[in-house]
Amino acid sequence: MKTSSLFALAASLLLLGGGSCNKDDNNDEKADANFSISGFENPVPATLNFINTSRNSTTYFWDFGDGTTSTQSNPTHQYTLVGTYILKLRASGPSGVDSICKLVTLDAVAQANKSYMSYFFDRCSGAPVGASFKTLNPASTNTVWDFGDGVININRDPIVQFLLPGDYTIKYSSLINGVRDTLTRIIQIQ
Repeated sequence: MKTSSLFALAASLLLLGGGSCNKDDNNDEKADANFSISGFENPVPATLNFINTSRNSTTYFWDFGDGTTSTQSNPTHQYTLVGTYILKLRASGPSGVDSICKLVTLDAVAQANKSYMSYFFDRCSGAPVGASFKTLNPASTNTVWDFGDGVININRDPIVQFLLPGDYTIKYSSLINGVRDTLTRIIQIQ
């Protein structure tokens, strides 16, 4: 089994910055870059809010993955194109520099009778990785998610954890005006 059952609490903590990935937790004074985002539940054009949860840092450099950057502590950024973006933060403080990257995939609601989703991974590569999935079409009801592990998830916006590297076939469907529509995506965890 490649995915675990829904570990909502553990994944929520990771997505909100409560967990660390490849960090040295032995030095409390060391710069520790981390962030979460909101706004990816909106279709493109989507304005994302970057919530900086870095510790022991005083300056920040953000790379939004679309050729634009910021040095604000908690920037907002609008994405106008559908796609997958690698989000990077470099945090600097008196005791050094630390960097982290995360991944977001944004979509548009191009047709009112189709299912659409977006998702945010709490790191760019490696496993385990926490992921938050969002239903984009406001007309979607009775959502059903299949993350390839044989467990069906009926939460509108599930949070899951992928435990192992590999290719995952994600099937998402929703009921729109009485008709079920299904979207399939293959997501690669490296």
